[in-house]
Amino acid sequence: MATIKIGDWGIKAGAIVLAVFLWFHAITEQLYETETEVRLLVEDPPPGDGVEDEMIVASEIPSTVRVLATGRGKDLLQLDGDAFVLRIKVEGNTRTYRLLPAQIEKRATDLDVQISEIIDPKEIEIVLDRKMERDVPVRAELQLEVAEAHILVGPVLTEPLFVRVTGPQAQVEKLDYIATDSVKLQEIREEVDLVSALRHPERTRLVLNPRSVRIRADIQILAEDDLSGVPIKMRNGGNVQLRPDPAIARVKVRGGVDVIAQLDPIKDIELYVDYAEFQGDSLPIRNAEAPFFDVLSITPSEVNLVGD
Repeated sequence: MATIKIGDWGIKAGAIVLAVFLWFHAITEQLYETETEVRLLVEDPPPGDGVEDEMIVASEIPSTVRVLATGRGKDLLQLDGDAFVLRIKVEGNTRTYRLLPAQIEKRATDLDVQISEIIDPKEIEIVLDRKMERDVPVRAELQLEVAEAHILVGPVLTEPLFVRVTGPQAQVEKLDYIATDSVKLQEIREEVDLVSALRHPERTRLVLNPRSVRIRADIQILAEDDLSGVPIKMRNGGNVQLRPDPAIARVKVRGGVDVIAQLDPIKDIELYVDYAEFQGDSLPIRNAEAPFFDVLSITPSEVNLVGD
């Protein structure tokens, strides 16, 4: 029976590792060509004498350029997005710039790699426009599903309400709002307070400041209450010497528990009758719309007008 010696296996394994190392060293020392991407930087022209004279790039510019790189295998393996940059300094208003290998700056000085050819795009068109800044309202893209027996009190708000937008005048002027990223929340029972990134308008060269906002929504337990002693006013009465009789009513309200608990029946609820509707009979009592609660019923629902 043959005897297997552990030492023999170690010698063989070492020989294999050495062979692989020598093979890898040999192939990485050879010259190769490969396609890679180089970062494209387009610099705005220098500012003029006044803010209104400052021009910036308005056209859509690719972020990278496809190029052909030549070098040793081990250097090509170390290429990354910061190894080279193609920088264009803009002059004039509208101009087509041809991209050349000579425009490429080498940042990774320790790599023996050269860019021999621009593959795509070979040229770019650059259009300038006046620089503009404007405060644009923020719109929260929040899909909010409130849990049963709870209610959203007031509108969904962002903080800040406006974002400063800087960019080409034609692009800035078209903006009606800047939207946040879309967020969906379900079965919400408490206050919402979250941070959301702003959605950058597509195909623009706009800069947003800030780039994210806080979204707030006040969620409260739903509550109802009966409030008495609510005064009734008369609208469109002019100098008519008439008044509602009775002059007060009882109101059933519904809303967030914190809102309902703090309601003042005299200051916060406005009941009225409209003299323009008066034809000698009783008038219906109406309530002015309130943003944070609902009026469910008014008792009595009608009143007469009597003289003083």
